[in-house]
Amino acid sequence: MNFFNMALDFIFPPICGICGEINKNYICTKCYKDIRRLEKCITNKYNNKYYSEHLYIFKYEGTIRKKIIEYKFEDKAYLYKTFSEIFIKNKTVCNYIKKYDVLIPVPISNKRKRKRGYNQSELICKELSTKLDVPICMNVVIKYKDNKSQSTLNKTERIKNVEDVYIIKNINKIKDKKVLLVDDIYTTGSTVNEIANNLIKSGVKDVGIITIAKD
Repeated sequence: MNFFNMALDFIFPPICGICGEINKNYICTKCYKDIRRLEKCITNKYNNKYYSEHLYIFKYEGTIRKKIIEYKFEDKAYLYKTFSEIFIKNKTVCNYIKKYDVLIPVPISNKRKRKRGYNQSELICKELSTKLDVPICMNVVIKYKDNKSQSTLNKTERIKNVEDVYIIKNINKIKDKKVLLVDDIYTTGSTVNEIANNLIKSGVKDVGIITIAKD
């Protein structure tokens, strides 16, 4: 276990993120059984996007929607442990992740990260990297503009809103590799498609997407 994970384990309590009861696995047996009933675990293939495929576990509704909102907007960063465990417990998800050479979390702007205190996708991405032994590349995809929140926009506005927002640095870390972008929610795919476009232009071999849920 690296220092980053030790620090997070110290800061965040070992509780089930669904029911709130103390649990060293971050999701209790009962809640995991309930969550399993909601799992879709669907992989969509694309030939009209800059990314080739997208795997998501849930529809963005009910309990999952509530927990993602809490995670992103209600200062419940510890939920990254529960979401990560849900990923790791699923063999299909693990096999999907291990196909890729490197993981990259979808970034947020520095302004938004300071306000929130964390990047929700980054926390999950680091946990997956540690538990599944797949390298993570930080400081490659950089969001250098604080654009409007995608959740406030329609499909056409979302596409325009992410143009010229991301830049790629340290290209040597990702050139000719298969990259998996890790995010929380997939709605129209505008954000990940823009990032994938920049990655492909920078010499990445292939780009895939994984998210907790799809709207």
